[in-house]
Amino acid sequence: MSETKLRYSKQRETIYDVLKNDCTHPCVDDIYTKVKQLLPDISLGTVYRNLNLLADHHRITRLDIGDGVIRFDARMDSHFHMICKQCGSIQDIVCQPAILEELINKVNEQSEHVVESAQILFHGTCLHCLKQKS
Repeated sequence: MSETKLRYSKQRETIYDVLKNDCTHPCVDDIYTKVKQLLPDISLGTVYRNLNLLADHHRITRLDIGDGVIRFDARMDSHFHMICKQCGSIQDIVCQPAILEELINKVNEQSEHVVESAQILFHGTCLHCLKQKS
């Protein structure tokens, strides 16, 4: 975490490592459960504070998929998300950064607003569920 302006914290580093190694886009409770196995004395409040600090420093992303639960993602490269309508999982959809830039440019050309960034959420069926159907 040396590229951020955050002071080193073993708790924060552990929280970040747990999230970085979890591609399920977990909520704070799921992250807390995993971190607690590594740092038994950590509190839920500490996990909340550090996740918010990491998000505020653009080390992770908060995801609001509309279910009332904020999820977190440590993957910071250009990608979209898809919610599987069968199993409810959140899947990463990798794309070229130019795709999002082009979309933002088109929106800016056709609106009176200035859009700077976007989080796009697709709905569909994941590969795992598609394989189970066939």
